[in-house]
Amino acid sequence: MALRRKSTDASGSPNLISELDLSPKKLEIFAAKALRVFAYAFISIILPVYLLRLGYPVLLVGVISSLAIGSAAVYNLFISRYADSFGRRRLLVLLSLLMAASGIIFALDLGTYSLVLAALIGSISATGTETGPFMNIETVVLAGLSTDRNRTMTFSAYNFIGYAALSLGSLFSGMPAVLANSVGDMRMLFYVYAVIAIALALIYLRLGDSIEIRRKGRKLPKLGREAKSRILHMAALFSLDAFGGGFVIQTILALYFYKVWGLQLGSLSAIFFVSGAITAMSIFLAARIAKRIGLLNTMVLTHVPSSVFLMAIPFAPSALDAVVLLFLRQSISQMDVPTRQSYTMAIVKPHERTAAGSLTNTPRTIAQAISPSIASYMLQLSAVQLPFVIGGSLKIVYDVLVYFRFRKVKPPEES
Repeated sequence: MALRRKSTDASGSPNLISELDLSPKKLEIFAAKALRVFAYAFISIILPVYLLRLGYPVLLVGVISSLAIGSAAVYNLFISRYADSFGRRRLLVLLSLLMAASGIIFALDLGTYSLVLAALIGSISATGTETGPFMNIETVVLAGLSTDRNRTMTFSAYNFIGYAALSLGSLFSGMPAVLANSVGDMRMLFYVYAVIAIALALIYLRLGDSIEIRRKGRKLPKLGREAKSRILHMAALFSLDAFGGGFVIQTILALYFYKVWGLQLGSLSAIFFVSGAITAMSIFLAARIAKRIGLLNTMVLTHVPSSVFLMAIPFAPSALDAVVLLFLRQSISQMDVPTRQSYTMAIVKPHERTAAGSLTNTPRTIAQAISPSIASYMLQLSAVQLPFVIGGSLKIVYDVLVYFRFRKVKPPEES
């Protein structure tokens, strides 16, 4: 039973618990998010160092990253067509088991082809965060468990937990440095990743059938004409943003600091720990700002300056300056995430949400899968400024286009 108390804080405004309208199902999804992103965070930092220590070239780091992101696009396509008929819970459990298998294959390192297989099947995250199948299903479920009043706050909490876990996972990636800093120590973390994936499967088994959509027959409802137009435009614009973001995913950032400034795992883990903590603290501000200026305005007005900070990173005169610019970027760069999720779920009907979530994220994921390989090739050629400049510029173009296309499309709570 949901907690619907109207308790207030000292200022007389509703407190956070009341706004979130917490329920056991929400808490279970939040727990799964925390575990999964914790694992994604340490793997995304360990992965490039691990592969380079094994003797693989820099380019392979980008290729593996692209394959990992690209496989999520295939999963997203499957979800958009079959998630509600196959069963959301069953899909989440299956994805968790594939994630576990992927971690084990990476740990065994049976050669290049085994790494390719692991990247393709298992949702290994090169971004540190996620745009893949788990999130697509969970956001739809959370939207169904929320009202228009608390939907954005629910997504803020969901992403806050994710970025807090990202911060802790980044810190955990320094564990090999605490030990002998050997390949064997790094390999151990892939086994930890697999164990976490199995724990995810157990959490999803507890969700029960209440997260499934109720409808007659097994045929998925189609998007209405208006929703289809909106979603297609949104998918194209989100793809542009994701393509730009793919140049600077966490694996590429870790590779940049490792290759250009010579920072080792201990330093990298500390940097991304602080970065994740800063991002987490900014997330709840997004919901507060959105209440004042609207979801779309919050998405755009926080995103543009963060891209400027991003483009400045490779021009920093020292590693410390580059890290400071990264922190400044992270202080506002992810405020668009909960607002974007809430906005997407708000402007379509409830029965259209699974299709809308997957159809916006699938091309977005495909676009993001292309750029890490290009970025790693640029780094291999020592053209270190290009990934940051290209990525930041494309993100700014996206912000301008999404604002002018959707400025008149209001979610219910803003109408």
